[in-house]
Amino acid sequence: MEEYIKCFGCGSNSLNIEGETHDYLLSSPGCWIMFCEVMDREYSDFTYAKAHHFTVDAYTSQHVGIKDDKRAINSINIHLASLYMIFERDLHVADAASFKMNFSQYFKGSELLKWLEPPATFGELTIYELWDNNKPELHYNLAEKWAKSVWESWKHQHDHIGKLVNDFLNNQ
Repeated sequence: MEEYIKCFGCGSNSLNIEGETHDYLLSSPGCWIMFCEVMDREYSDFTYAKAHHFTVDAYTSQHVGIKDDKRAINSINIHLASLYMIFERDLHVADAASFKMNFSQYFKGSELLKWLEPPATFGELTIYELWDNNKPELHYNLAEKWAKSVWESWKHQHDHIGKLVNDFLNNQ
């Protein structure tokens, strides 16, 4: 049996295992497990923790859900808005959690968050590179590079996300 397979969500090398996945983010079980293992590192070691929102936003933006699932629609809009704020508006990654919470509350119950057609590919990096990295001092820069790559892959949606963010910021 092959050790790795391609994740059907992001195209990453992922562990070739059976198992559970996220409720609405579409991924192979091995890719989901790799993400969970990276989360464990980020929750247990400060060296890894400071990259947490890069990791969450990048992974989520590479594993869009089903077009008719409102949770998936909200998720992709919220995580892309976070990447927009970080890379286009210089929001510090440490402030991303607060931004996402306020942004999601502003649009809660609204029909303004729509399905976003995903790109053909999601950038050059995936969860695999973070999972395979055993050098804590490289984790932050690698996560940032991954998140930037994912943000750039969604270039066709940048204007739409910018309008949503501007609407939110103008009404605060």
